[in-house]
Amino acid sequence: MVAACARAGTAVEINCRPERRDPPDDLLAQAAAAGCRFAVDTDAHAPEQLHWQSTGYARAARIGLGADRLITTWPLRRLLSSRSSGS
Repeated sequence: MVAACARAGTAVEINCRPERRDPPDDLLAQAAAAGCRFAVDTDAHAPEQLHWQSTGYARAARIGLGADRLITTWPLRRLLSSRSSGS
């Protein structure tokens, strides 16, 4: 699965909801090694849940992901151009 995501340029979601926090760290590491991109998602259902985002970025940092692999840190122009170019 992670190899297919990497080839297609599909981002793997890092879910920050406390009772979810998926995928597990071992699968995140496999996806990182495969060259996947990632999207950090709070899965918030209310404004007071937005602070969960920091846990997702902390998980990304623990496996060595930089902002270049985290599409949720990209400026809109880069995000939109990556969709059209496949990069």
